[in-house]
Amino acid sequence: MKTLVYSPVFNQANELPRVLKELYQCKNNFDELLLINNGSSDGSEKIVRASGAHIIDLPQNRGVGYSMIKAIEWALENDFEIICGIASNGKMLAREIPRLTTPIVSDEADYVKGSRFLRGGNYPNLPIFRRWSIPLVSLLASLLTAKFTTDATCGFRAFKVDLFKNTTIAWKQKWLYGYSFEYFIDAKIMCSQKARYKEVPVTMRYPQFGPFTKIKGVSSWLEMLRPWFYGRLKRGSFYP
Repeated sequence: MKTLVYSPVFNQANELPRVLKELYQCKNNFDELLLINNGSSDGSEKIVRASGAHIIDLPQNRGVGYSMIKAIEWALENDFEIICGIASNGKMLAREIPRLTTPIVSDEADYVKGSRFLRGGNYPNLPIFRRWSIPLVSLLASLLTAKFTTDATCGFRAFKVDLFKNTTIAWKQKWLYGYSFEYFIDAKIMCSQKARYKEVPVTMRYPQFGPFTKIKGVSSWLEMLRPWFYGRLKRGSFYP
C-alpha cells in the first residue's frame, strides 16, 4: 500500500539531521517523505529545504494540528493509502514504522497508535511527571471512549487515508490547529463502531537532560484533554 511518512518541523535544528538520517536509512519502509516546515527560524527551515523530501513550507507556526491537516490533505491529493506521522524531535524511531503500518497492510486495523507502555515498548529518560500523568490521561480517555488505551498521548501513529475521504467529521476546525487535533481524531476513532483501532508497542526516547517537550503550561494540557470530551459527542463519524 502506498505509504506517506510526514514530519512537522518547528525549530528542531539540533535533532532534525539525526531524524532524517534514520528515516533515509529505513526508506524501504515507506514510499515518500513529506516535511512540513512550521515557520521555523533556527535553521531547521534550511535543513528541510535541502533534505530532498517533499516539503510544505509554512511562513509561520500555526500549530502541530494544522501541520497534520496539511499532511492529510497532501496525502489525499496524491493518492496515498497509508499515512504515518513521526516527530522531528528525535523521540520516535524510524525503524519502528513497520510496527504501525503492518497491521493496516494486513487488514487488521484502520488506525494504529503506538504505546510506550505495552510489552515491547520503551521510554528511556521519560520524566517522572509524565510517567505518572500519561496513565491518568489514558484512563480518562478509556472511560470516555469505552475503548482501552495504554498511552493516550503518544503521537506515533499510522492510519488509512480513506478514513478522511468520506468522513462526516469536521476535522479542519480552527480550534484543532494546536495539540487538540491528534487527540480529537484518536477519540473519534476509538468511539467509532466501524473504524478498527489497534495499539502496538513503540519506543519514545527522551533526552537525558531536556528539553523534554514543547508542551507548556495549563493551556497546552487543556488542548490535550478537551478533545477527549468533544470526541465523545456523536457529531460526525468515520466510515459513516
